[in-house]
Amino acid sequence: MNTLRIVIRCLSRLPFAARAAKESRSVVVVWMLLLGLLSSCDRGIEPGVLRFSHFWSEPGQRAVMDSVITQFTTEHPDIKVEVSELSWGDGKTKLMINFNARTAPDVIEFGSDWVPEFSSSGVLEDISTADSLQRRILATPPYARVCGAWNGRYFAVPWFVDTRVLFVNRDLLVRGVDSDYLDNLPLFKSWDQMIQMAKTVQERTGASGIGVNGSDAHRLYKKILPQFWSNGGDIIDSNGKPCFASAKNIEALTFYVKQLDAGVLESQKNLDDLFKRGKLAILFSGAWLLKPLKNAAFHWYCTPFPGPDGKDGVSFAGGEYLAVNSSSQMKPQAKELVAFLTRPDIELRLAKAFNIFPADTLMQRDSFYYKRDQGDVFIRQLRTAKMTPVHPKWLEIEAILEDEVAQALYKTKTPAEALQSCDARVASMLKEP
Repeated sequence: MNTLRIVIRCLSRLPFAARAAKESRSVVVVWMLLLGLLSSCDRGIEPGVLRFSHFWSEPGQRAVMDSVITQFTTEHPDIKVEVSELSWGDGKTKLMINFNARTAPDVIEFGSDWVPEFSSSGVLEDISTADSLQRRILATPPYARVCGAWNGRYFAVPWFVDTRVLFVNRDLLVRGVDSDYLDNLPLFKSWDQMIQMAKTVQERTGASGIGVNGSDAHRLYKKILPQFWSNGGDIIDSNGKPCFASAKNIEALTFYVKQLDAGVLESQKNLDDLFKRGKLAILFSGAWLLKPLKNAAFHWYCTPFPGPDGKDGVSFAGGEYLAVNSSSQMKPQAKELVAFLTRPDIELRLAKAFNIFPADTLMQRDSFYYKRDQGDVFIRQLRTAKMTPVHPKWLEIEAILEDEVAQALYKTKTPAEALQSCDARVASMLKEP
């Protein structure tokens, strides 16, 4: 009974216990948290070893990262580094468990949509006064800096950024559209023009005109948010209240649903596959398609996502961040490693190897990116990109948004009904402790 009281009392103090259990909806997670807590008095952490966790686990990526860490230990022979890898599938839950058990690594990589939840929980070190890191933060785009901050203080350094653009099968457009449209290539001037081209291609070639994401966890929101933002909408107001059902957002979701008249509803993976096989004319996707398209049997190009009325559209930006555990016993060394990994030469080396952009805007101008096929399009799109709202419950908000958008796409609700329901559900969820 005494052990149970201790567990209950200690669980109430853990920053992520209830949240991890709720997020996973699994009794297993609760037991893992309990076991982690009970064993935390003997955590098996070797003193004097700096622990670093990251997500670059593919063999080629791991080899480059290992060589970079070797260089760090060569330059800092007094610092021993232990590296572990996380997966995007369960990495967040593992980190929560580690923080609860006080076994979290000293330096951790986070995805941009995870940072606010950890920053707001008090488990990350405030790096606002670390001079070398502060300079590095200020070298990144404003939207990236905001995501690494909480209550006016910095808790994570932007490491890499990326965005999405339109991929266009030029051969299908040339076969499908009238000759006077060809003068507009490669740019689309408006949403209406993009849909009209897609419709014409679909009618005249038999291929799908435009790819529309259906229910696709952690991906659908990356497609609908650019429609909202490009139309002047937003989802969380200045008071922290949901504002999904604004007239601008309803109009944007209506446009997204309208794309079904000119295309195909599929998952991101299947849409990418259709485009690679030359069966899809227009697709909103990312730089991971560049390599497999090198040997495509058709002509293709990329173009920025357009606004509704000829103005530049706003795309989705994702990012990777580095943060220091606030309970680390090696904070000076941890900050040394973060400064090293975000040093221009190291960051650029890793970004090239990982097929992603460095967060440092100066490094984005490296000739490697401009010379890469369609590289200038991605650089241009990064200038008009935006990250998800800085909110500790973003992942829960995201899940509600994706569910309601899917209902609009599958015609079980109108766009207005879906977004009104989204407002109500998010508002209710935000009232929960």
